[in-house]
Amino acid sequence: MWCFISCLTLGKSWTRLIKRRQSSKQTQAEPEPEPKSDEKFEHFSYASVPLHVRNHHQRRRFSKGIDDRTFDEKASHQIIRLLRILRTRPDGLLECQIRTANLGDSGICYDALSYTWELALHQERPEDHGNAENNHVIVCNGRQLLVMENLFNCLTQLDPDEYYGRDLWIDAICIDQDNNDERCQQVSIMADIYRSAKCVIIWLGPADEFTGPAWELTNALSSLSDEDLSRIKPQEVENKHNLRWLGHANSPVHWRALSLLFEKRWFERAWVVQELVLAQSTTVLCGDYTFDWDSMAHVSRLLSTRTPVNSASSLSYKKPAKLAAIKNDLNKRTGDVLLHSLIRCRTYDAKYDHDKVYSLLGLAGQNYPIYLGPDYQRDVAGVFTDVAKYIIDRSNDLHILAHAEGDEFRRITRLPTWVPDWSVKRDVGLRITGYARYQAAGTLPCFKQIRDGDALTLRGFEIDTITRVGETKEEVNRSKACAGWLSLLRELEQEYPERDYQDAFWRTLLIDTDPSCTVPIKKPWENSFYVWLKMCVDDPSEEEEQRAAEFETSFTHSLNLRLFRTARGHLGCGSLSCKEGDLVWIVQGSRVPLMLRPAQKADSQTYQLVGGTYLHGFMQGEALSGDPEFREVTLV
Repeated sequence: MWCFISCLTLGKSWTRLIKRRQSSKQTQAEPEPEPKSDEKFEHFSYASVPLHVRNHHQRRRFSKGIDDRTFDEKASHQIIRLLRILRTRPDGLLECQIRTANLGDSGICYDALSYTWELALHQERPEDHGNAENNHVIVCNGRQLLVMENLFNCLTQLDPDEYYGRDLWIDAICIDQDNNDERCQQVSIMADIYRSAKCVIIWLGPADEFTGPAWELTNALSSLSDEDLSRIKPQEVENKHNLRWLGHANSPVHWRALSLLFEKRWFERAWVVQELVLAQSTTVLCGDYTFDWDSMAHVSRLLSTRTPVNSASSLSYKKPAKLAAIKNDLNKRTGDVLLHSLIRCRTYDAKYDHDKVYSLLGLAGQNYPIYLGPDYQRDVAGVFTDVAKYIIDRSNDLHILAHAEGDEFRRITRLPTWVPDWSVKRDVGLRITGYARYQAAGTLPCFKQIRDGDALTLRGFEIDTITRVGETKEEVNRSKACAGWLSLLRELEQEYPERDYQDAFWRTLLIDTDPSCTVPIKKPWENSFYVWLKMCVDDPSEEEEQRAAEFETSFTHSLNLRLFRTARGHLGCGSLSCKEGDLVWIVQGSRVPLMLRPAQKADSQTYQLVGGTYLHGFMQGEALSGDPEFREVTLV
């Protein structure tokens, strides 16, 4: 069945691939002269193709409250450079032309390249081998220009029939990276550059021995119906459904190859988010192989929901699905696209911490205030604080506060405790991007005021105090030991024998949600936790083993959480930063309870934010009954 389908759907790709490989073999049979760059070439100067960018330090500094006009209103021009590959010279060097163009011209037509400056493989990070260097020669406007290895690999492997003679926009070549004013100005219009491109070419890197098997398995999986796809068991090569629908592409080599494909460095770079989601169309290249992006994302969604974090391939499987979710949010204008993208992209890499924000600003639309625009001379703490203020100011909720996770997740100094540190590359919080399934504060209107610079005033009421904390979920997942949890559970059962703590226990560990997004979970896992940890007295049945595997998938989705109990006998799961004495509050506008810690000041109404939390029995507005006493508090 798979062979029949694949022959119908992939024939064109096979034909192209065979043609490319034949061309490659002919090239190998008749080797080109070794590329040389000698003294006859002068070095390319960007001054010869100027953009006329104003001096950054002569521009007025805009700040919130003084001038919040949008960047789109302030942009004086949208001049860019474009590269065109003309031919391969007899000496083997690529001969190119660089010219300027205006994004506003109706006739402009170009492709944009999305790639990594570093080497393409995860294990070949430049920080492990010194900084990436411009050490490969191309000829631009008759002069020598040095480019980095991964970009050089891309340029030399582009199909001449398809890409020579076409205009390309490539950041490392089309922006003078040594000119800070130019870099800031061009970064500020990056969204327009990728939005206006006819096609975004995604370069994953050169092909290797795993690229072919990954290509075959991706196409095999994407050719299946949703019903058949749901029966596939990742990496279970003996599974009858795998054997029936995937054929030879079900081998261990193919599954490993797919994981390695998604581990390419491109999937970890902050700037690729904007480059992908704003694209009119995409072409995904890995050496000679062309992948379909929609197929990759579809396969990733399946694998990411069916593979526990304990699987070595789990994290890589999720990456295309995460990018697809951002693109879906942008297309549908679902929720706060900028905030949701910041949350999803915490683990992504950026050379400069500023770029954890700047790389996503374009998703906020063209009308973000100019004071948020790229300025690499600014303090990172100021950049993160300003974007937090901007999100709070334009939002009807306080969801951003649930992602400021306390001391355990802070690198940048001088940040207010209510401002998330986006430079920390760890998945934090309850790992549900929008938290829309919870309504801890019911439908109460959001109350928020920023006073005295960076102090945030909120309105809510205290409901409990944390009196004991247990192991983190990550510690239990790693060691399969949870003596602290079991002791805490026994303690609660002795104090409150009338309550069902077994049910509350597993629901709290899973934050009472599962892959179906149903709250509360309707199908109980009951003793699946104990089966998973192999703590059962009797041997579990096959059905219990299956449920335990499903439990593991849900449990490992959010590992950076700590189990705790409160003074009033409630179970919760929140930030690793929480500790005994922290207070749990319901705050108007926050979908989840917030953990606050009294600040070391005389003012009893001033607190530090520790983070958001799941508190069992208080996620749907239950705390609002009983006429609670609301009061204002200030976060610093």
